Amino acid sequence: MEISYWQSRWEKGNTGWHMDTVYPPLPNLWNHLGMNAEAQVLVPLCGKSLDLLWLADHCDTVTGVEVSPKALQYVMQEHNESFAQDYSHGFSIYRSDSLVLWQGDYAKLPADQIPSQDLIYDKASIIALPAEKRSRHANKTIELSNSDTQLLIQTFEYNQSEMSGPPFSVDEQELKKLFGHWFKLKCIHEQSKLEELQKFKRRGLSSFLTEKVFHLTPSNSG
Repeated sequence: MEISYWQSRWEKGNTGWHMDTVYPPLPNLWNHLGMNAEAQVLVPLCGKSLDLLWLADHCDTVTGVEVSPKALQYVMQEHNESFAQDYSHGFSIYRSDSLVLWQGDYAKLPADQIPSQDLIYDKASIIALPAEKRSRHANKTIELSNSDTQLLIQTFEYNQSEMSGPPFSVDEQELKKLFGHWFKLKCIHEQSKLEELQKFKRRGLSSFLTEKVFHLTPSNSG
């Protein structure tokens, strides 16, 4: 599953994963983290998520990374700030007072060009990737983290034999394999979504579908 796959889906408007509202648990999750108004937040594979705008209202700067220019144009149209465009390291970069949008491959994001982040918010990001792509994604997230960076990772768990991804099933054991050497994991949100997301039933899913959000804190944070 290459970047061209996602670019094609954006161009065709085939974006069934997009939510037309802010992710409902986000305000409670934010309160759980204890972030302040000066926080720096990074959102990989951000799409045109309205979470970007919610976060921009609650912290200092949000950095979004997305391969689709169409998605980022939508974000900029919805945000009430003007943007300046720049180019660096093969990325188009759009900057406003509260948002910085990098258009390109997250796995190639230059870590030395990204300021220290208080939170990396992985909403429907790692579950968009097949198994062979997740290690590279996780390694980039770890590279962009420091000794104080917290992670929020939203996942789905289901019987992968019943439905092909994306989204893919990613369980806690896989997250521990990918991140456990650097972070401690705790599930802070869990909800059955099988009845709510009927489109997955139409794709063959029949047994269970559980949404989880994991809070990851640096292992050296005590």
